[in-house]
Amino acid sequence: MTQSLTFDIFIEHPRDDTNEYVYDESAHAVRLAGVTRVSALALADRGSVVGSATPLGEPLPAWLLSDLPLSPNTVVAARAVGALEYAQREPIERIVVAVPVADPQYARVYAFNDLPGPHRAALQRLIEDSARWHDAAFAEEMVHLARQRARLAQVEQRNRERDRPAWHAGSEFNYVEQLARETALHTQAEAALFTVPYRFQSYLRLCLESNERIIFWVFRPRFAISRIARMGGKKFRDGLLVITDQQCLWMVDPVTSTVAVEGGYGYTARTIPLEWVTDAALEEKSDYVALRVVSVNRVGARSDFQIEFPPAARSDLAQVVRLLCAFAPRPDDRRLRRIGSPQPAKIQLDDPMERDHAQTAAVVEELQTALAAQLNGETIFAQAFLPSWSEGGAKLLTITDHRIILTASRARQPIVLDLDNFVAAEICYSVLGSWFRIESSDAKPLEIPLPITTFKGFNACWRMLRRLGIRAYTSRAMPQPSSSE
Repeated sequence: MTQSLTFDIFIEHPRDDTNEYVYDESAHAVRLAGVTRVSALALADRGSVVGSATPLGEPLPAWLLSDLPLSPNTVVAARAVGALEYAQREPIERIVVAVPVADPQYARVYAFNDLPGPHRAALQRLIEDSARWHDAAFAEEMVHLARQRARLAQVEQRNRERDRPAWHAGSEFNYVEQLARETALHTQAEAALFTVPYRFQSYLRLCLESNERIIFWVFRPRFAISRIARMGGKKFRDGLLVITDQQCLWMVDPVTSTVAVEGGYGYTARTIPLEWVTDAALEEKSDYVALRVVSVNRVGARSDFQIEFPPAARSDLAQVVRLLCAFAPRPDDRRLRRIGSPQPAKIQLDDPMERDHAQTAAVVEELQTALAAQLNGETIFAQAFLPSWSEGGAKLLTITDHRIILTASRARQPIVLDLDNFVAAEICYSVLGSWFRIESSDAKPLEIPLPITTFKGFNACWRMLRRLGIRAYTSRAMPQPSSSE
């Protein structure tokens, strides 16, 4: 006899009255939990093949033939002896008929004729009434296909989960239950992200990489500083400070809305690679708290950035300071550092507002030709295209492994910034006016107004600058200890 396929069956309904058992951990023994009563005797214990799926996505049904009924919720190793098919039903129903491997009385049962007389007679009545019998080979093929279908469904589910950003807990996330677990797929910061205004949750999709993990965040509600004695005050808009495993990100509403707007007007975002952070501190003011973040780029150019918060955020900001200072370099620092390996972003250089794509292609080709004269064997990592109808005419922003190049039409001289001198980048995405701003230590800030239809390409450039900053960190000189240390 050839080796038969063995598979597990999960018993759901016993064929006769039976006891139910559970394992009592405190007693280290099996305890009687109850008794299952059935209204009428059945031919077999009914259940399903473990790890299987029918075309409808349900487990493959199975009947287990034995001498004694089995307790519900029991898993039994089984061997198929055949299958019943009800072709007159819609959809066609197929049931695997099996025997338990552990029962020696069924050791030689491999087919219909091997079954004991009572089982054979009961099955025969079903076959004569409405069912069709298939042999063991057919049943094994059913089990094989059903288990394969289930595995493919699991892979597809994992792929769908992989498409979701790692930092995104999802709308179905149960925050309370997750916090009660010892291990969690998401951090507490990620789990609680649903509490911030929805527009900021949406904006994060444009600002974070899919593999980033959120460590901590602080939401800043709209507030004002009162300065009556000095005739005037200052208003601050809603904002969200996010610390991830890759960056310190500050997002703020670009304008203060006078009415509630569901989708928001957009956002302004500034990113600081964690590898650049050298210091963070809180400054106590009379009516607000200021978070100051100091960063230093590859060549030592320093940048100070300050964010104001209401006094109630003091404890959360203290945690932000501790986190950022943990990433800051130390004298004679030998900690392992991430080495960035950015890949070129593939952005289609086109104008979605232009019907004549051939004309747009001609403008892009002209700009690419002008750019080629500037390149010196450099790798292009990201590009963004400004159409001819935008402010100042057609332009092409290019990020290479060494430089930032803004090429314009009409034979203008390109604007070139050394990537080593790049200090900071901000981007504004707003229906009221978008822009991209690059700060450099050896030149005036480069600010590019842009139509919202071109935002995708400029957002790719903004994110790429941070990735390249991470890559360049390994060659940055570590600060030396002072003589007093």
